[in-house]
Amino acid sequence: MSTSAQRRKGDESPPIDDAGLAQGAILRNSAQGILFIDAADRVMPQASTAAYALLRRRDFTDTRFFDLLRPLLSDKATASVRATLAGLRESANGDAGIGVEVRVPNGDGSAQTAFYRFEFRAVAERDARGSIMVSITDETAFVQQTRELADLRSEVQTQAELLRSILQLGPLRFAASVKKTDAAMAAINRILKKPAREQAAFRNKLEETLDEVDRIRREGAALKLSALENAARLFEDSLLELRGRGTLSGSDFLPLAVKLDELFGQFALLRSLTKPAQSQPADAGASFAGRAGKLEKALLALTEHIAAELAKSAVLECSGLEQVPAAYQATVKNVAVQLIRNALMHGVEPPPERLQRRKPDCAALRLTFKSLPDGSFDMRFQDDGRGIDPQLVRDTAAAKGLIGREDAAALGDRQVIKLIFKSGFTTLTPGADGPPHGAGLALVRRYVDEAGGKIALASLCGHDTRFKISLPACGAASADA
Repeated sequence: MSTSAQRRKGDESPPIDDAGLAQGAILRNSAQGILFIDAADRVMPQASTAAYALLRRRDFTDTRFFDLLRPLLSDKATASVRATLAGLRESANGDAGIGVEVRVPNGDGSAQTAFYRFEFRAVAERDARGSIMVSITDETAFVQQTRELADLRSEVQTQAELLRSILQLGPLRFAASVKKTDAAMAAINRILKKPAREQAAFRNKLEETLDEVDRIRREGAALKLSALENAARLFEDSLLELRGRGTLSGSDFLPLAVKLDELFGQFALLRSLTKPAQSQPADAGASFAGRAGKLEKALLALTEHIAAELAKSAVLECSGLEQVPAAYQATVKNVAVQLIRNALMHGVEPPPERLQRRKPDCAALRLTFKSLPDGSFDMRFQDDGRGIDPQLVRDTAAAKGLIGREDAAALGDRQVIKLIFKSGFTTLTPGADGPPHGAGLALVRRYVDEAGGKIALASLCGHDTRFKISLPACGAASADA
C-alpha cells in the first residue's frame, strides 16, 4: 500500500518524511549535545535538547560559541578548544575533537567537575559553507573509570615487581633492603622535624635529606622497584630545586611533607609484603581503610612537622577519613594540608601566649569527615587558636589593594572575614622565615570549587576558627565508600 493510501485510511501513524521533522526528532532524542555554529562562531537556532542540559542553558539565541563556554571552562581549556576549532577551519574540511575538564554549575551556586568531549565537523552543504556541527559528550564516568583503572594497574605492577624482587633476591636479602629503606625513611622524618633558623641550618637539613633520599632511590633501583625509585627521584628533584635557591626558609620545607606522601605510600606497600599473609587486607573495604590510615598518618606527620618548625605545640585529631570516597581522596588531602598549615601559621598561638590566655599549651586541631543521608559529604576542620580579627582583615585587605577601604568598612564582620580566601591575602609580614605567600586559603577555595563543593567559615576572635566544607554526592564513588 502506498504512503498516500495509508494517510487516506488513517489506520497507521504517518511516517516522518519531512527533513525538518526528522531533524527535530533527532535533536530532541539524541543523547549527545548537538549544536551548529556559523562562520563567525555564532550559535545557530538548531540544537539538541541534550546540548541545553549539558551547557546549562535554556536557549542559545544571539549567543557566540565561546561566550557559551566561558562559564564552564578555564582559560586554558577554552584556548585549547579555540585552537582545535581554528585548526579545523584552516583545513576547511574533515573533523577534529578535544576532551576538556569543565565546571558545571549546580542550582545552589556551587559547581562540580565534569569531563566533556567536543567534536567539530565541517558542514559541506553549499548554503552552510563555513558552518560547524558541534557534538558534546559527557565523558565524566569514563574518565573517572580510566583513572581508577590506571591507579589499579600501577598498584598491580608494583606488587608484581615486589614479588619478582623477592624471588630473585631471596627473602633475607629483600628484608635487609627493606630495613635499610625503613631506616632512611625514619631519618628523613627526623631531619625534617629538626628546628632551623639560620641559613646554615636550613642547608644542612637539605643536604642530609638528599643523602637519605639518594639511599632510598638506589635501593629501589637495586630491587628493580620502579614505583619506589620514581617516587624517590621526584622527591629528590624537589630537594635539588631548593638547593638552587639563594636563600631558604622554613616555609620552603613545608611542601616537602606533602610530597613525601607518595614515597611513604610506595614504601608502605613494599614493607607490607614482608609481613605474614594474615596481616594483608582481606577485602576491598580493608584496603580502603588502609588508604584512609595512610592519609591520617600523613596529616599527623605534617602537623607535627609544621608545629616543630614554628616552635609551637599542636595535636591533630581525625575521624571519619575511612568514609572518604576515592573520588574525593585528593581533594580532602589537599584541603586538609592547607587548613592545617594555615591553622598552625596563623591561628595557633605560641605556648607562652596560650598560657597567658589560659589555654592548654598544646593546641587542638580537629578534622572530621562524614557521609550524609542524601549521598553528599560533610568535612569540618577547626582549631582552638586566636581566631580571626575582622578589623585586622579589613585593614590588611585594604592595604594590599584587595578591596577598597570604604568597601571594607561597609562589610559586616561575618562578610569581611571571607576576604581571607582571596589570593594574596596574608597577615604575615616578611621576616626571618621568608616572605609571606598568601595562597593557602585561596587554594582551599579552588580545591573546593573544583570538586563542586561549598565552604563556610566561622570564627570567634580569641577562641577558635571553624571551616565547614560540603561536597556533593559522587555517584559510584560514594557508593563504594
